[in-house]
Amino acid sequence: MTPPQPTGRQLFADQRGVVFLEFLIAFVPMWTFFLCVVQLAFITHANLMVKHAADSAARSAVVVLPDDPNEYGGEAEMSVDRNRVTASDISRALGHVGSALRSNPSSDMFVSALSEETLVNLGRSRLNTIRLAAHIPLMPLAPMNVGRDSQLSIAKAIGDKRKLLSALYYQPFALAVTFPGLEEGVVSGPEITVRVTYAYQCTVPLARRILCEVFGDLEAKEELSEAFFPLAQRFVGGRFRALHHETTLMIHDAPYGYRMRGS
Repeated sequence: MTPPQPTGRQLFADQRGVVFLEFLIAFVPMWTFFLCVVQLAFITHANLMVKHAADSAARSAVVVLPDDPNEYGGEAEMSVDRNRVTASDISRALGHVGSALRSNPSSDMFVSALSEETLVNLGRSRLNTIRLAAHIPLMPLAPMNVGRDSQLSIAKAIGDKRKLLSALYYQPFALAVTFPGLEEGVVSGPEITVRVTYAYQCTVPLARRILCEVFGDLEAKEELSEAFFPLAQRFVGGRFRALHHETTLMIHDAPYGYRMRGS
């Protein structure tokens, strides 16, 4: 025999489960606050690394820009024109890095192969060399799953050594090196200002939707259009936070001219 169903008045007066309900009401905002604090901590950490990358790029620029044109395929001194890189250059570079990792799958070998191949094959332009100086410090920030929204967790937000591998295909469209105030792609003053802009992917569940934006809504999207491979930006998902820093240093040029090779 089924028990009698409680009336509306009885349900309203029923006090069972009140503590559990109060716990749920208090837990949800507190948990959201905790996740936001964790995401803000990651963003602050990334912001410091972007500042370091800007310093590294500026230190590279002050010696690379006035360097011997023979070391950069005859590119004029003090030139920061966009690099001339072909698809075959990129394919050859990735193939070299891949073979190096298969023979010795370590983080040191990865960085060594990437640095060597980027300098040798990717145009050897001054701009590429300066970009590399900004690229290396930011490699640990690359997400393990670029643009993916599934199976997010705090543990995956912290990441592991696989971030170094994902930096190969993430950094080219998420990192831009620009030179504010520069006209016609040539440095004419005694100092250079280097600006590094980085699209940091937020991966902490829930908090990333509160604190971060989709790639297309970033305020720095115009600067990120100067990234190495901006075409990929159209296809990336996820949530991002634009981080940028500027560093200004004096040019370290030599008091003599360089001779042409063979002379």
